[in-house]
Amino acid sequence: MKINALPANAVQLLRRPEIAGVYQATDDTARTLFQAGPAAGFNVYRIDLGKARNADSLHRILARGLHFPDWYGGNWDALADCLTDMSWNEADGYLLILVHAETLQAADPACFSSLLEVLNETVTAWQTQKISFCCLLTGTHTELPVLGVST
Repeated sequence: MKINALPANAVQLLRRPEIAGVYQATDDTARTLFQAGPAAGFNVYRIDLGKARNADSLHRILARGLHFPDWYGGNWDALADCLTDMSWNEADGYLLILVHAETLQAADPACFSSLLEVLNETVTAWQTQKISFCCLLTGTHTELPVLGVST
């Protein structure tokens, strides 16, 4: 289901299962959901990818920002494993906000594409457990549906 606008009560929206997905969003939408996340029982992460230029730097930034365990292997399989098993940081749902992802997209399009693939697989994996995983990439990412705040 494609969601084009958020209702005024962002907490209620986050609790709706259909919010799960990977979206492009404005800074305002990301800020609204960032603030609503904890009240919805979500663990919320805001990670700046402005220094991610390739897979190695991306994995280091994500490991630090998501507080991955020491055993994190720094590769795509390990990223998928950690994102789909947040047992060290359990919650009713997860909201991941990635800012400045366009830096990675421009520097290493294949890496960016792999990241989106892992994020979409993560959404699906959590849906099987009836837990919402929502990822917002701020800025313009035309390959992603838009999640916007209604006025």
